[in-house]
Amino acid sequence: MGNINRKQLLLIVIFVIVVLAVAGGGYYYGHKLGYEEGVEIGRVAAQVEAGDVVSNPMENMPSTNPFDEIVNPFDEAYQNPFE
Repeated sequence: MGNINRKQLLLIVIFVIVVLAVAGGGYYYGHKLGYEEGVEIGRVAAQVEAGDVVSNPMENMPSTNPFDEIVNPFDEAYQNPFE
């Protein structure tokens, strides 16, 4: 660590305390905002009553399968003799 005098050590300790205070305040503030946002989402979700129609956001999602658009030439080639 070398030669650190009392003044430098005091500055390092003060810097560490300030960094920890800022990090703790940021965590507390972020946690508080997240909690308030979660409570608001819960209020909106609680407004849905039993029997209400709930929409599915995935219903209108386009297909992500690249093979949906390919035409299969063998679809009608096989004829089942027992039908």
